[in-house]
Amino acid sequence: MQQNFDTFKDDWWNPEGRLKSLHRINPLRFDFFASKAEEKIGGLEKKRVLDIGCGGGLLAERFASAGALVTGIDLSPAAIEAAKEHAEKSGLDIHYMVAPVAGLLEKGPESFDCIVCSEVLEHVDDLEGFLRNACSLLKKGGLFFFSTINKTLKARLLAVFVAEDILGMLPQGTHDYNRFIRPSHLVKLLRDNAVEVEEIRGMSFDPLRFSFRISRDTSINYLGYGVKR
Repeated sequence: MQQNFDTFKDDWWNPEGRLKSLHRINPLRFDFFASKAEEKIGGLEKKRVLDIGCGGGLLAERFASAGALVTGIDLSPAAIEAAKEHAEKSGLDIHYMVAPVAGLLEKGPESFDCIVCSEVLEHVDDLEGFLRNACSLLKKGGLFFFSTINKTLKARLLAVFVAEDILGMLPQGTHDYNRFIRPSHLVKLLRDNAVEVEEIRGMSFDPLRFSFRISRDTSINYLGYGVKR
């Protein structure tokens, strides 16, 4: 990764801190994922959810509050510590671990009803291997949720230069354009692992309101879901 997320421990739950952009998109992405879970698998209640690259637990807590049985993993000990501390304060029972995806394979494949990879795919060194391991943990009929950044010049300008260098919505060095992922490439990689993508939508930034909204414009940020066949 370009940015050392171990330095963010005190920022994960600060809506005006260095990760404030995550706080702005968090309700948007969760509502989208939850609506698809309701439509496809009857909701999140008692469903086993794995949040990969969970960070400080912003999405994990949303899923747990909706009744899901959540496991969150991350490679950053500081992020997991922040996640555990906040979950305890929130009275939520979430199983957090410092672990790679491959570390869960020993516990058995096809273990989860939902896999969540949100704002993590663009930081992965070996995307093919990562998705192979992640998809093997998903049950047949389970849902793979994702949100990431498109590999376009527009994204390079706005998601890196403007967001990091001008607006300060993220710390400088958070993203590397070379790791951004075209939707068509992600669809192919997921299909290679028996996950068929059913919907992709954009997340567009409104500079006047300093907020995000779901849109049809996938040229910068996009999110979606697939179903394990």
